[in-house]
Formats: sequence, structure tokens, C-alpha cells
Amino acid sequence: MAPRRIRPIETAVHLNVDGDEVLAERGEPVTVALTAAGRLTLCRSVKYHRPRGAVCFGGRCDGCLMRVDGVASVMTCRLPADDGMRVETQNVVGTAKRDLLAATDWFFPDGMNHHEMFTWNEAINKVMQKVARRIAGIGTLPDDVLAPTPSDEREVDVLVVGGGPAGLHAAAACARAGRSVLLVDEEPKVGGSLRWWPEPMPGIADALAQDALGAGVTLRSRSSVVGVYDPWEDVEGTEAEAPARRVGPPVAVVSGPDGVTRVRPRRTVIATGRHLGASAFEDSDQPGVVDLRAACLLLSHGVLIGERVALVGEGALVDGLEAALAAAGAKTVGPFAEADVLEARGRTSVDGVRVRDGDAERVHDCDAIAVLPPTSAVYELAAQAGVEVAFDGSGYELSVGEAGATAAPDVRAVGWATGAAIETLDAVRAQAEAAAAAIVEETA
Repeated sequence: MAPRRIRPIETAVHLNVDGDEVLAERGEPVTVALTAAGRLTLCRSVKYHRPRGAVCFGGRCDGCLMRVDGVASVMTCRLPADDGMRVETQNVVGTAKRDLLAATDWFFPDGMNHHEMFTWNEAINKVMQKVARRIAGIGTLPDDVLAPTPSDEREVDVLVVGGGPAGLHAAAACARAGRSVLLVDEEPKVGGSLRWWPEPMPGIADALAQDALGAGVTLRSRSSVVGVYDPWEDVEGTEAEAPARRVGPPVAVVSGPDGVTRVRPRRTVIATGRHLGASAFEDSDQPGVVDLRAACLLLSHGVLIGERVALVGEGALVDGLEAALAAAGAKTVGPFAEADVLEARGRTSVDGVRVRDGDAERVHDCDAIAVLPPTSAVYELAAQAGVEVAFDGSGYELSVGEAGATAAPDVRAVGWATGAAIETLDAVRAQAEAAAAAIVEETA
């Protein structure tokens, strides 16, 4: 069965999706509304035009890219639903569910190298390259010329990247000590895992946000730190004679609805949490296969990913999701160890899962698969800022010492990004406030 809503829409808005009307809750992510309407296939893969849908619902995959109001490749999991939005599938001839270009996958079951097709004739090869460019890609130019993105600069004592409980506690503690603090978070509302945990705690998230605002923190939601770089000063002479000198802390580039800002902080706090990795079983990229966070986030919006959900992974999060799905009226199968999952069954959406059962194999009926794969620190910004990063065999981890100290003297890390097993909110607060205390002392 298709996904469905388990609580009614309170403030309805109307979306035009490929010519059809879809009802949505005002402000919920467009991808959530489409999923609730049973639209799991949102786009097609670039080369073979295989069906694709959202996997993470958190800006980490490309399964939700669509054309919105004439603008291509909009990440609809980050876009709040509003009345009258025009949402279109990209890169198809036909519809998302019936794309004529999917014949590419049928004609080339063993794959193809389009760069070498028809190379025996230069003229024909050039035509082939033009055809390949037209049927591939991720959208066409916007209908209208987009206005330039405004930009500015600002200096702050502390930049906090990530608005989960660790980031909010660290930001509030620094602000209470008289430091100017900017907190940047990608979500529409700060709170991090408190808003999607198998048992969401939005009240605590709201209280932490109000505490930070009351302390004087500037919150910038729906925004991303898209890069961090060091300001260097070029010096005359060869590098051996006069190497370039770093002349200040890392500069962060923040992008969001309000434009682009180059932020020059005296100290940076990395509170970016963790990536959920990819799963490697056959057809794991099929619509209906989502990560655990996505299944939890959908529940927090009152949407059930399926009526019979296969769970993959182990631990408290999987147990919590199993209980939450049962409370919402869904049935579950598993949980199965990721190593035992062999295939997601189905053509355009999941209708079963094939698993290893001892020396045999078994197929379980299901209409969705929720996976908790190995996790990894969200390390990219930290690495750019000079934090040491190491691969531990399954993911990347930050090298973090006491009070969140890192190899970069002006960067500290807190929360799940550190890889620490933080079991309680009190432990999160203690870790974040220890990092804040060190920052306050360093910036006195």
C-alpha cells in the first residue's frame, strides 16, 4: 500500500504536481507532502532513467530534485509547501512513473559508456553526444532570469554550525557569557534529532531555542555553511623563503533564503551531527527504501511510510522506530542485520525484501524498507577548518579532545559529530557547556 497520513491536515495548501492537485500542510517539506500523497517516485536517474525517490529527507541525497515554479533542481525536502506551487518532474519524456527514456535501461542491461558510442564516425559521434546531453542531466535553465543573490559580511565571537541540542546549549552558554553568537542550521526549525527521534521531543527543542534566543544568540535557520576557508596573506619570494601566512580564523560562507554571508568568527563550534551511510544491497536505491531518520521524520509530520515496513539495522534507534510504527498502526518485519539483506524487491516501488536466513534465502512482503546503516561524522566542514579526520573502516571520525578541542586552535566540536556515545540530554549539555567555557576563556 502507499504511504498515508495518520493525522489530518490542519492548514491545507494546494500544490500543482505535474498537472495534478496535491494537498499539503502549509510549511511542511514538499517531499513530505508528495510522499503522503503516494508519490514515491519523484525523479529519474541521470543516465539510465531508473525510478528514484527521496532516501534521507534531509538534504543528503538527490532523490527529491524537482523543478519548482520554473526553477530547476530544487531540493524539495528543504522547501516548505506553500499554496499554488508548481512542481514538475525533471528529465523525463512522459511522467515520473512512466518515462519513455527508461528504455535506455532496457536496451543496455549491462551498462553503457556513452562517451565511446559511435566513435567510428566523428560526425555521428558529435550527434550522439548532443543527444546524450539532452536526455541526461538534472534539469534545464530557469524560466526567468534569477535575481542576483545579495551578500554581506559580519564578524562574531562564535559561529555554531548545527542547531541540535549540543549546538543550542553551546551557543546559549557562550551568549550568556557576553559573546556574540551566530547559530546556523539547515532545518526550518532548530532542534536537530529532538524533532525526528522515534519519540520526538519538540517541546524540549522549542525550549532550547527560546533559551538561546533569550541569551542573545542569533539563529539563522534554513541556511547552510557551504564552505570554510582560511584567510592567507601572500608574501613576496618563494614559498621556502617566505611562505604564505594565515592571518586569522577560518571564514565561513553561509547561504540561505536571506542571501550569502561571509562570517568571520573568532571561534567556531562544529555541531553537525552524523551522516547515515548508504546501503549496498541490490536495488537499495529503489523508491520506498529510506533511511531510519527519514522514516522517523515522516512520522513526526504525521505520515506513515508504509503499512508493512521492513527494518534493517540494530540498536535503540531501530527499536524506537519499531515501537513508533506499531503505535501508528503499521506492521513491521525484522529487524534484519544489514549484511543479511540481499535485495529490495519490486519494479517502481518496494513490494518485498529478500534476506539471508541461515543457509537459505527468504522473501518477506513489505511496502517500505527503513535502514539504519553505519554512520559517519559530518566531517566536511570540520576538515576544511583544519580538524583532523580519520577513516575508521566504516566512516570518517573527527579527532576530538577534552572540551571538544581539535587540531585547529579556533575550532571545537560537540555532540554526535564527535562520535561520542552521549546517552542523555544532560550529558549533551555538560559536553557543550565544557566547550563553551573553554571558548569564553580563550576569547576573554
